[in-house]
Amino acid sequence: MSCYCINPLCEQRRNPADTDFCLSCGKPLVINNRIRLIKPLRELEENLFVYNEIFEVEDAGTEWISGPKRRVIKIIRWSSPKLLRFVEREALALELIHHPNIPQTYGEEDFFAYSLENSPFKFQCLLMDKIEGEDLEKWISSHPPISQSVALDWLRQLVEILDVVHHTEFFHRDIKPANIILQPDGQLALIDFGTVRRINDTYLAKVSVSGGTDTTIGHYEVTSVISHFYTPLEQMHGRAVPQSDFYALGRTIVRLVTGVRLMDLPVDRNTHRLIWRNKAPQIDKPLADLIDNLIAFNPVHRPQTTGMILEQLKRIPQKTKIYKVISSKVFIFSVAVLSASLLGLGIYRIGLPAFANNLVVEGEKLENADNSEKAQRMFDQAVKLRPGLGFQIAKFYFDKAARVKDDSKTEKKYYESAIKYNSKDVDSYNNLAVVCQLIEDINCVTQAYENLFKLEPNLWEGHYNLGNFYEAQDKYDLAQNQYNLAIRYGKSQATDAINNLSRLKILQREYAQAVQLAIEGLKNTPDSDKELKAALYKNLGWAMLMQNKYLQAEKYLQQAFELDSQRVDVYCLLASVKEALGDVEYASSYGEMCLLARIDKGYLPEIQEWRAELLSRIFKKQ
Repeated sequence: MSCYCINPLCEQRRNPADTDFCLSCGKPLVINNRIRLIKPLRELEENLFVYNEIFEVEDAGTEWISGPKRRVIKIIRWSSPKLLRFVEREALALELIHHPNIPQTYGEEDFFAYSLENSPFKFQCLLMDKIEGEDLEKWISSHPPISQSVALDWLRQLVEILDVVHHTEFFHRDIKPANIILQPDGQLALIDFGTVRRINDTYLAKVSVSGGTDTTIGHYEVTSVISHFYTPLEQMHGRAVPQSDFYALGRTIVRLVTGVRLMDLPVDRNTHRLIWRNKAPQIDKPLADLIDNLIAFNPVHRPQTTGMILEQLKRIPQKTKIYKVISSKVFIFSVAVLSASLLGLGIYRIGLPAFANNLVVEGEKLENADNSEKAQRMFDQAVKLRPGLGFQIAKFYFDKAARVKDDSKTEKKYYESAIKYNSKDVDSYNNLAVVCQLIEDINCVTQAYENLFKLEPNLWEGHYNLGNFYEAQDKYDLAQNQYNLAIRYGKSQATDAINNLSRLKILQREYAQAVQLAIEGLKNTPDSDKELKAALYKNLGWAMLMQNKYLQAEKYLQQAFELDSQRVDVYCLLASVKEALGDVEYASSYGEMCLLARIDKGYLPEIQEWRAELLSRIFKKQ
């Protein structure tokens, strides 16, 4: 038995259970004279950018709350207004929503601020009852996909929980397998209300206002919350509605009935539909249709209320019985016999072109069923009969590669197949090279670009991508050569190359050239491309900062911020500029955003350096 120190700067946070003060840093181990941290519920990280921690605790109780008992505490490290709003909403939601399968809190006694002497941290703490069991993300990793009957039961349970949540005028905004607990009695529980939002007329008015950005609509702030592959597009744009919960719920069920990670399932490029049914043959069409309605791209096409979903769930068993009858082999055979008797035998004679076309159709079916070996045998026979079909087959593979999400090896395989059937497809070579960069297959990258430039030596996109490849390897001279070629051949189109070259010039302290390039890029970038314009203004501001031209730097960085308020590098640079100008309050605010904002894969490496420098300055002032 042990307990843990709340101090994130402590070098040895684990302590014996019978100790009242940390043996490493001396801080109290009993919070508010009642709470001991028993064990972390996720791995503790030394990274101070992680803004919260979650522990199982032993709560001795209060006059109003019976104890002792095991509970859960969420500890927010940083006093960001945005984070405070999140935890305040969560506390309110858990107090107001009454359902046995969501965590419960008990008012002010369970939501409090806590400080340590001589510490930069002022913690916000939220206590809640612990729900025993295993989250479904872990559960599905060691269990087979769920059956139709289990899927119906679990979907009904979750919709009934959401029915209470929505009727208490909240919606969850982060439904996914990791936030659903399978309890020992087989009941599901919904947890982590950290991103919950209140539903009221004011909020709905905000999301209906035209215009705005990802984080503001009109004059209102509407914060976007994103869990990749579960969050619908409207929520990514800060316009979440109650039906956004249905989308996340539907995708959660897809994960459970297929056993496949959503990132490994293709998406139809035209309809935006997730292609999953072939991975869940146990799910009959009526339930599959309901799931597809839940995950419809447009929220208008989803069920509008939990009541509508529950009503549809009641009708699915009867629909399934009918479906099984009409899809049975006996029924299909009977229809076939009747058709043959009506049409007669031997009416049609399939000609050679039609036969070749049929081979392509059958090959596509086999490939879509993940039987690549047989598919390519079909395609090879088709091409022997009609060589012109190679272009059609190549396009089929190119389109499949374009639909692949976050599986670069599969994407590579499809582009290679496209090239096999059309060896002069410039786009396939270009895309193959980019994919091979992602999986660090250097030979593949080299060969793809060699073949590409033989076919199209002046393709500016190819030179731009090759520049990216060299830059990722820190071969800045080679990267600059390729960016210059991209600019020469692409002219006004190659603004991405201009932007990257401008950034490299800053890293090499050639500030005048960096500024000149950024200005040239801004002239060629349309106003509609706000992200690229923001990147170019960021380069201008950065170059001015490095030359101690703080007022000019502030001007350009503010322009970047107004165009794209999600850029973490702009927060970090503005923090430095405001600090240099003596504006302590704004320097602190931008510094906090620099430290707390999430950075996606592929972020610029200098951001981590700026964060480390900022943290160093903060702790020197303590």
